[in-house]
Amino acid sequence: MSYWFTIAALTGVNVLLAYSVYASFMSGQVSIGQAAFFGVGAYVGASLTVLAGFDLMSAVLVAGIAAAAASVFVGVPTLRLKGYHFTIATVAFAEAVRVILHNTKYGRPRASGNVGDQWLGPDGATGFRHIGYLNDNGISTGQYAVIVWSIVLVVVVAFFLVERSRIARILRTIEEDEVVARSIGVPVARYKVIAFVCGGFIAGMSGALYAHILTFISGNDFVIHLSTIALAFVVIGGGQTMWGPLLGAVLLTVIPEILRPIREFRIELFGLLIILVMLFRPTGMISAITVRRWGSALAAKARAKRPTQAF
Repeated sequence: MSYWFTIAALTGVNVLLAYSVYASFMSGQVSIGQAAFFGVGAYVGASLTVLAGFDLMSAVLVAGIAAAAASVFVGVPTLRLKGYHFTIATVAFAEAVRVILHNTKYGRPRASGNVGDQWLGPDGATGFRHIGYLNDNGISTGQYAVIVWSIVLVVVVAFFLVERSRIARILRTIEEDEVVARSIGVPVARYKVIAFVCGGFIAGMSGALYAHILTFISGNDFVIHLSTIALAFVVIGGGQTMWGPLLGAVLLTVIPEILRPIREFRIELFGLLIILVMLFRPTGMISAITVRRWGSALAAKARAKRPTQAF
């Protein structure tokens, strides 16, 4: 059972990572740099609990803020770029951060430990070991899964409210045509930066949660492959609605685990499922039209169940 609780927690982390991509995706920006913000959050969050004695929630919040600051650093100069130029810039930034994390060393010696395993904190290419907050505080994998999904719920509610606000309409207008958005007085660059920074904040939180599940991380955990998977969560789930990233992340995390008994064939079958989705549902498994239809159907059922008043 502990195994599936771990999968549940990792699924929640992937949902947060998907929403970090979706935040900038709403304005038409395709970022492949989420692995960088994820890594920054992982290292900052783990450092705070291991080296500074922070509690988990404070560490996760500060990790999100640190990743948001990093996204400001890369977002302000690059978000004026369009299309694949912006995407390439985020790829370069992600690779630079990976190299920095891979070679970073700070911390202090452990009071005890085997020879070669006496360092507390990031140790360059050796990685960041001994992230033992959960064990030290008696938090089980089931309890941790609840913590992760509580954070996911907060993020989902936040996006639910944003999607029904003026901000979402502005971001979708920017996605459709930046020239039109500017012509009606929308500060395009400002909204792009805000969306990108929000995505960085969410990625940082998910990275901190990820580090405490694995208890060991290294710079090589945050490669470009991670960013492309996060983008796949959004594209396959559906980038037109907030429910798409949630569905995509859950299915693309859980299905490979369900298919694990068929061993080497599970990857091929998983890839085939993705191809079928892209062929028959190019807008993703959930589109904006689908959500509107479901909403109309639910509203109609609610009206039908409402008792009629006699006059």
